[in-house]
Amino acid sequence: MRWNKPNIRNDLHDLLGRDKPSSTAWVRDQGLEVVRRAMLQNLMGLTGCEVARMSMRLRYAGDIEALWYLRTDLFNTLLPYRGQAVTQELLDQVTPLFQGLFPMSVRAPLPGHPLPTNH
Repeated sequence: MRWNKPNIRNDLHDLLGRDKPSSTAWVRDQGLEVVRRAMLQNLMGLTGCEVARMSMRLRYAGDIEALWYLRTDLFNTLLPYRGQAVTQELLDQVTPLFQGLFPMSVRAPLPGHPLPTNH
């Protein structure tokens, strides 16, 4: 008796790589969670509707790109609580965590950080 009969479906799944862990997916997922925790850490100790909404958006962001674009919203959420200088410093600590997690072409500057110019 053969336990694993080969058939078209199994061959197709093998071709598509289903049910096999991707060697880079685990690293990307770990990076995503590191960034998510760092962003959520900035909200610790704060209360209010906007803080709760921001926390929810960070927790349910599906990928690293979503977290990248939520940086601006996080900045705006923290601004009334922490002030411009402290908020900018906090986000400057989070930004390097995105290094290597998605292409540079997607990245945009935070408020107050102009795009670098090549002279």
